[in-house]
Amino acid sequence: MTVEPNEPEREEGSSPSRAVVGGRNLPVAILVGVLMAVLFLGALFWHPVAFAVIVGMLICVAYVETHRVLAAVGRPLQVPVLIVMSIVMLFGAYSAQHTGQMIGVLGLFLGAVLWQLGTGERSDLLGNLAQTLLFGLWVGFLGSFAVLLVARTEAAAMGVLAVIGAAILSDIGGYAFGVALGRRKVAPTVSPNKTWEGLIGGLALATVVAAVVLPLLDPAFTATTGAVIGAACGLAAFFGDLLESAIKRDLGVKDLGGLLPGHGGVLDRVDGILFALPVGYFLLELLY
Repeated sequence: MTVEPNEPEREEGSSPSRAVVGGRNLPVAILVGVLMAVLFLGALFWHPVAFAVIVGMLICVAYVETHRVLAAVGRPLQVPVLIVMSIVMLFGAYSAQHTGQMIGVLGLFLGAVLWQLGTGERSDLLGNLAQTLLFGLWVGFLGSFAVLLVARTEAAAMGVLAVIGAAILSDIGGYAFGVALGRRKVAPTVSPNKTWEGLIGGLALATVVAAVVLPLLDPAFTATTGAVIGAACGLAAFFGDLLESAIKRDLGVKDLGGLLPGHGGVLDRVDGILFALPVGYFLLELLY
């Protein structure tokens, strides 16, 4: 998720509007967010396979629209390889856990190499391979931890909600505290609007809410474990957000897609969540 609090962007010639925040149409963004939440929660509490299908669809869409953005600046992705191997990772994780994941990762590497050699394209071979592998690991591999989370025997669906909720809350808190108190920049050359005050405030919000709410929703959680998950997943989400900001700055683009009105692309919405998923999974494995 990418929120830039201190310097809202406006198109030249446009007039200020209360409905537009940070270059986004806020009412539309909220509506799209609610619809996404309903779809996500419905699949999550219906069946693990339905949840895996939704995750897979989001990953495939993220690849397609990210490819369009990258291709426009001369950096195309190997979309067929990414889609096929990410599906292998997802359903491999559901059926064979880490073994299934690793089969998909190996297939990603071999598939990317064979695809590149098969096209006969030799210019910037290293760069083309590197960016395909980066997005495959970032989106497909990290995304497959959502399936591992929902397939757990303890704190399954609630574990998914805890991890994703921590990432979202840290983002919301980071925005709110950044607007109100933000002064000191975390990484001014990468994302000038991210501040230490926003980061600390966002982590505090995620930690406190997780410590209070999770034990009420699921007895598998205690206040301590909830706080640990909230803080760790919130911090991981921040680094995921920072990575996407660095990539977009390198490419010279605002978003990595445009499918979701008011949000940008799918990857713009889940960049931080993807980093939080493996952190949350391994924490839950250690704690339970």
